[in-house]
Amino acid sequence: MIQPVKPGQPYSRKRSVLLFAGLTGLLLTGSQCGSPAVKKAGIPDRIPAVITDSVYLDPGNIYSEEKRELGRYLFYDTRLSVNNTRSCASCHDPRFSFADNYNRSIGAYGDLHQRNSRPLINLIFNRYLTGADTTVHFPELQMIRPLMSEHPVEMGMKGNETAIVQRLQTDALYRNLFSKAYPAAAADVTVEHIRLAIADFIKTIISSDAAYDRYRYDSLRHPLSAAAMRGKQLFFSDKLACYQCHGGLNFDKPLLKTAAGKTDFYFNTGLYNIDGKGSYPATDHGLAASTGNPADEGKFRVPILRNLIFTAPYLHDGSAQTLEEVIRVYEEGGRNLTRGPNAGDGRKNPFKDPLIKGFVLTAGERKDLIHFLYSLTDSVVLNKKENANPFR
Repeated sequence: MIQPVKPGQPYSRKRSVLLFAGLTGLLLTGSQCGSPAVKKAGIPDRIPAVITDSVYLDPGNIYSEEKRELGRYLFYDTRLSVNNTRSCASCHDPRFSFADNYNRSIGAYGDLHQRNSRPLINLIFNRYLTGADTTVHFPELQMIRPLMSEHPVEMGMKGNETAIVQRLQTDALYRNLFSKAYPAAAADVTVEHIRLAIADFIKTIISSDAAYDRYRYDSLRHPLSAAAMRGKQLFFSDKLACYQCHGGLNFDKPLLKTAAGKTDFYFNTGLYNIDGKGSYPATDHGLAASTGNPADEGKFRVPILRNLIFTAPYLHDGSAQTLEEVIRVYEEGGRNLTRGPNAGDGRKNPFKDPLIKGFVLTAGERKDLIHFLYSLTDSVVLNKKENANPFR
């Protein structure tokens, strides 16, 4: 038997490899861990060996500990925003599992983002990184949006690149960090170097120490509570079928396939139906905005279920304040809003996925399900010094 890791104790290299190599299968099948993967030279111990080497050895952004450390400083620095008011951590605060606690995030000029901030943990296991765009697969590409977006402005870097770069160039700390991270570039501070360094940092925010992880690792030494076990049975039951959309390591990988045989990550869950014809609020039409396909109206990326205790409010627009509220949406087969500008019966949305058909829970079963979801909580990753604000 593999020796268990005590709560809060960092995983050793061997433990990390074994855990990550088999955890995805364990979550759904209960199968035993597979053979440990072997890392290539140049990949640090903090990176689980099961992760494809090409992610970190990509010629476009070869990983280094020096670049990651630079990225950590940049991630927490408000000087990256046009008016020195916002940092990446403003919307991705470790206190909230690298998300925030707003319904919709706020940019440097006070503009509301389209969506609720998504947690940054375990990004490296995801192929689709945005709520409503199937073309963004890597953190390096994703970083362009918050830095350069104009509608809405988030960091406000576009058009202000020179001024922001100069702020960093005049700081001896950054001259030193950039010289270590990019020795061949003569410590050149560029927007490209900023973007790639932050990507290296966020790729290493890895969560694997939830109660459920420890339970799957060694159920005898780390049993779940009776309530969480009952909730687990509900979660994986055909009655609720939560696992159909929430599988894999992060509980965000669906089992469902498209007509082309590929995993489908984007679904309409019947949250809105403003005009009776399936319309969502004008602020966010979901996947349809990027594909131009009317049938994609209201489709959004299946969210990660890890650390939900820290990431309220919920849903793509933060319109649910509690997990009970979210669960009731699925119980009812969608959401019926009877008042306000977004009133409409989402249960009758013509684009709603057929899987969202409703079910019946008792009050006790609902609480048990929430207990299980809470077992996916890992506070260790939020308190690691290596992920913390270096300016404090």
